[in-house]
Amino acid sequence: MSTTIPASELYARAFAAFRQGQSQQALGMLQLLLRQVPRHADGWNLAGVIHSARQEVAQAVACYRRAVALGAGAGTWVNLGLAEQRRLSHDEAEAAYRKALRMDGTLVIAWQKLGGLLEETGRREEALAAYRSALALEPGNLRSVGDALLLRRYMADWDPASGPHPQDLLAACAHAERSDFAPLLLLALPEADAHVQRSAAARFAATQWGSLSTQPALSAPPAPLPGRRLRVGYLSSDFRAHAVSFLALDAIAAHDRERCEVVLYAHGPPTDDAWRERARRAADRFVEIEADDRSAAQRIAADRLDVLVDLNGYTSQSRMGIVALRPAPVIASWLGYIGTLGDARLADYVIGDAVATPEAMADGFSEALALLPHCFQPNAAHHPVPAMRRDVAGLPEDAVVFCSFNQAYKLHPSLWDDWCAILARVPGSLLWLAPPRDDIARDNLRREAAARGIAPERIVFAPQAPREQHLARLALADVALDTWPYNSGTTASDALRMGVPLLTFPGTTFAGRMATSLLTALGLPGCIAADRNSLVELAVRLGNDAAARGDLRARLATLLPAARLFDPEAMAVDLEQLYRAMHANALAGRHATIRL
Repeated sequence: MSTTIPASELYARAFAAFRQGQSQQALGMLQLLLRQVPRHADGWNLAGVIHSARQEVAQAVACYRRAVALGAGAGTWVNLGLAEQRRLSHDEAEAAYRKALRMDGTLVIAWQKLGGLLEETGRREEALAAYRSALALEPGNLRSVGDALLLRRYMADWDPASGPHPQDLLAACAHAERSDFAPLLLLALPEADAHVQRSAAARFAATQWGSLSTQPALSAPPAPLPGRRLRVGYLSSDFRAHAVSFLALDAIAAHDRERCEVVLYAHGPPTDDAWRERARRAADRFVEIEADDRSAAQRIAADRLDVLVDLNGYTSQSRMGIVALRPAPVIASWLGYIGTLGDARLADYVIGDAVATPEAMADGFSEALALLPHCFQPNAAHHPVPAMRRDVAGLPEDAVVFCSFNQAYKLHPSLWDDWCAILARVPGSLLWLAPPRDDIARDNLRREAAARGIAPERIVFAPQAPREQHLARLALADVALDTWPYNSGTTASDALRMGVPLLTFPGTTFAGRMATSLLTALGLPGCIAADRNSLVELAVRLGNDAAARGDLRARLATLLPAARLFDPEAMAVDLEQLYRAMHANALAGRHATIRL
């Protein structure tokens, strides 16, 4: 005689299974529940949550719609909005968020998600108003402060009379018990030092994946190497036309296949561009991993890797839930996120170098340092790019062109003070910038320049361009100016590759020392100033001295053909040595700094 499990118990079991990462078992229990009680709105909502976590968006939408039809509350309408937004049904998503707010205008998460949708669809000012509505309801809410401040930075909205401000985010980080705001923005705030970044990352990691901390690793113990190849996997959403692929694919392709087996694990939105095809050719195997984190982690664990390298970290479309399940005995964080993840379960090592991540900075990381002997950044080989004329790029022939092609969120008032001071002291100069997301940022930056005594027309924005065309026009600049505290990354090596000297000074974080590492590896110590004031003086001197600029560019031109910075084969050799050292440490039960 069978015993019917009460609906309340089935729901509790399903919820507990889901929290433990057992999504398939949770769905099985919900199927039993919904057969017994087809009008169980909470059951349909939980089924939608689980399908959403498994990236099964259409099924999630269907479940949420069943739930709201049965009278589910405002929170389920928010869930429906999120699912519709993920499948780019923006009108349906907005309608769901606004329905939730009509049901409960005090629901902070509804305002947050509506703000995110409005931002995604280009309605920046409306988005900022939505974030501020969330903050009015819950002042100091970390997610609301962070989303609003990040949007303000993308808009170059530095008005001190309106908020939130960087100090508000730091206060929210200090007081929050939980965090659902990824700490990327902190890398770009002068107010956030390495210890603030580590603390925020640790809280974010604990909130998002802390429930997995007591679960056993999915990977088998490390296995000895004699008689077989080292098995290395790379995990990323960016095996496509993206900076990570521009930098890393040639080095990955250069691994010694007699001694190293390479697998690329791709996730994220489907794509079919030329860089995806290059990624497929770069590895022994190219695997499109499952949407569900646990299934994906089990798939990776079945390959019995020696080292898994995550190339996302806390960047867009990351899947840190996969690494949290420990599908490999050694996990390293590299290239995508220039900071600590805050929890050693997510990565054993962060790959850096003695300049970008000196051992004196080890306390700023939850990971052990793995130091490459030259620069942490890989690059494709240097090759000539056809020249472009200045008139084609919309630049005056006789101007001194300073450039920075960084995203607008890296800019801030103190940096703008420095750049405007340079323009003021170099007659006939202009500042050439990357195209921001919309005209709001253009207008704000030009207004900020005028407030500092610089004619707005001296701030010139380049249009969007394909990569090869962008590189060709980049060579037209005279001097590249680095951002701080979050340095140029790909934008730095792109400038150097095209023969444009980059000026920087060393900061106190990994993100603030990237460009110093690149210039040190290239052999251009004269481009590294002692501090921000010295950088301004160096830029002014070069801007006013055409001969000095010419000598510097000539020096860079002589270095480029044989530059170690642009040698992907040599980088592959160094990486393999680093991975073998990581593996040896794992076999010996050690977890310590690695220096090659």
